Amino acid sequence: MVERLHIGFTILSDPQGTLLRAYQHWDADSGIGQAGTFIIRRDGRVVFYEDDAERFYKRPSTARLLEVVRGL
Repeated sequence: MVERLHIGFTILSDPQGTLLRAYQHWDADSGIGQAGTFIIRRDGRVVFYEDDAERFYKRPSTARLLEVVRGL
């Protein structure tokens, strides 16, 4: 996706849940991260958050996420 859309910023994958734990989005009982979409500034401030846990199948649109990122 990064190459296809020519995205000039880092996209994070968190398979061990390090950041999910930091943002209280980790289910310790199951050892599984809860679905969510975050845009986090370099200074650590969350500028966009959407809880996708109840509707995992319907994430924010790419257009909406790019709109937020371009406004940074």
